[in-house]
Amino acid sequence: MVRAEQRLWRTGDGRLVADGDPAGAVLAYTPGDDIAPRDESLVPDASEPEPERDEGADSKAAEPPANKARRAGNK
Repeated sequence: MVRAEQRLWRTGDGRLVADGDPAGAVLAYTPGDDIAPRDESLVPDASEPEPERDEGADSKAAEPPANKARRAGNK
């Protein structure tokens, strides 16, 4: 039986991806978990580089527009 060396996530189409992959939807395995025999062939190769994350996608929403009702002349 194979043990997970890192967190593995299941995608919507059933693949297993490494932690940090934006396609990961549901946490499937944590480090030390025994990987089910049906999933052993789906474990990503640890030597493959992790996918690059788009930091802009994870940041908060755009800044709200300025409050035009509060100007220096409006007291």
